[in-house]
Amino acid sequence: MNYVGAFGEAMITVGIVAIVGIILFIIFGLPLIRRLGERAGGLYTPSNDSSRVMPEYSTAEARVKAGRYAEAVEEYRQVIAQHPEDVYAHIRIAELAVEKLNDVELAELELMSAYAKATTEDATVMAAGRLADLYQNTLQNPTQAIAVMRQLQSRLPETKHVLGAQQRIDALERVKAGHTVPAVPAKIAFRPTDEETLRRRRGY
Repeated sequence: MNYVGAFGEAMITVGIVAIVGIILFIIFGLPLIRRLGERAGGLYTPSNDSSRVMPEYSTAEARVKAGRYAEAVEEYRQVIAQHPEDVYAHIRIAELAVEKLNDVELAELELMSAYAKATTEDATVMAAGRLADLYQNTLQNPTQAIAVMRQLQSRLPETKHVLGAQQRIDALERVKAGHTVPAVPAKIAFRPTDEETLRRRRGY
């Protein structure tokens, strides 16, 4: 009988230990497993930033190569509709408007849109520079070009771009005073760019 009683007590003890183990697993084990699973999933699931779809310009540029410039503009408008944050599509439309469509008003509107929506330094400087180029070289309006450069200084204070903008302002002031027009800045030609550079320019 003593053996039977001892065996019964042992079984009761094992049962209690098992119940306590189950309770502890529910309290501590399941949350830990969930956290580990979330971390593991994060290693293989791209974040929202890294999985953004890059704008596609090939169709629009194919229209340009075919001489179908108005259609190219419409293709770029589709890019903007799909990627409202994109700045380059506006700049490219402005280039086509000046060089192929003889529509300065369209170019001005597109460059102003690009400048307004730019969120990175690179995109802001590029849009501001193109807008100033339009005023200075196409519209022969150095006063407006100066205004754009002053706005750029206000948007990017305490950066290297303040000095560059000031140098251009000084040159434009000399133009207004009747001095020789400075050399036209080199045009940034369209060329395919690696994904990392595109993300940096567009602020992704």
